[in-house]
Amino acid sequence: MIIQDLLGWFALAIIISGTLLFSKKYPHAKNFLLIALFLRSVCVIFDHYFTPLPDSLGDASAFEKKAYFYSENYGLNIFTVSIFQDSSYFISKFISIFYTLLERSPLLAKMLSVGFGTGSVLLIYNLAFIIWDKKIALKAGWIAAIFPSFILYSSLILREVYVVFFLTYALIGCMKFISKENFISLIQATLGFLMAGLFHGPIFLGLFVFLSIVCLKTIKENNFFIRFKKKNLYYIFLLPLFLIPIISYFLGNYAIPKLGNFKDFSIKNENNKIISTTLEKKIIWKINKATRASNDNPLGASFPKWTIPNDSKEIVFLVPIRMLYFLYSPFPWDIKKTIHIIGLIDALFYVYITYCIIRNKKKLFNNHQTIILIAILFSYVFIYSFGVGNFGTGIRHRIKFIGILIVLAGQKIPKFKIT
Repeated sequence: MIIQDLLGWFALAIIISGTLLFSKKYPHAKNFLLIALFLRSVCVIFDHYFTPLPDSLGDASAFEKKAYFYSENYGLNIFTVSIFQDSSYFISKFISIFYTLLERSPLLAKMLSVGFGTGSVLLIYNLAFIIWDKKIALKAGWIAAIFPSFILYSSLILREVYVVFFLTYALIGCMKFISKENFISLIQATLGFLMAGLFHGPIFLGLFVFLSIVCLKTIKENNFFIRFKKKNLYYIFLLPLFLIPIISYFLGNYAIPKLGNFKDFSIKNENNKIISTTLEKKIIWKINKATRASNDNPLGASFPKWTIPNDSKEIVFLVPIRMLYFLYSPFPWDIKKTIHIIGLIDALFYVYITYCIIRNKKKLFNNHQTIILIAILFSYVFIYSFGVGNFGTGIRHRIKFIGILIVLAGQKIPKFKIT
């Protein structure tokens, strides 16, 4: 036990050293980076030595136990097993590497989250700096550092903080590519989306949206190839590369974890047998399956039953409502237990950020970079509205997009005197 905890403290020492090193490179970011690290570290210590934090005993515990299982049974050969096998446990496979090289240490696993959480704060600052300026980037960095639910999920063994890190890294590549059309930036964007998608499959969708926008932008700029600009000659070779993964998915040539195969409309019936059906019925089945509380508790955190569609017309009508529920639930009328008030407080932060985004809509829609961010964010909220039907898990899932939301709201967030 002592050695296990020492590994966690040693990891924290490395993270502190790394944070101080980056603080020298980004001196304006030093204060909020240290605050971000301090808050996340304190939460881990409180969770590990005193009392469990919210969400620390469910999936977080399961991911840690699975990491130990992988370490004991596969060792460093863990990735010889298909990456997409047990795709929900990619985080466990990642942590198992450290368990194999060192020793099982839940504190170490939590400190990894702290490291990625602090790194995510710096990346959010960088993303805001690329799109706006240093002043707005500082505000974005501070909001990311002290955002309550982001602090929580940067302190637990859960996938969310890894997704935020790699998704923000990908978006930085996207923004650089749009402004400089740099091939290295395209590789960065692709790598970031792929890594984030490994931790949670639907994030791959962002890559599809980005590549589609780049394709349309290129075709339009070159007059639909009627008069092709010589400086864009390399796009002749890049366009097929952009289109191949998108077309292949819609042709049903491969499946994406959580999203599945586009042509596979099979579902499980009441007897747990797989049967073929239509796309409409599969969507309804998926929404119905997601919209329930833990153990079907009537006082649980599920979305209202009226948000479950019965046919295609209701899907069109209800999906926008489910998107609102995903971002802003629980609403006051959804509160059934005292603990739900925590979710309501979290939702109010998202309402305020959205308010700042709406106030900034003119500048956002006049900027090519922010238009892409909005398109990617919209695609994520849309697809997650099908698979999330419980505001307890919704709080976890929406934190994945906190970086995008903060950057879009950055211009209208009040200035912090401390910055």
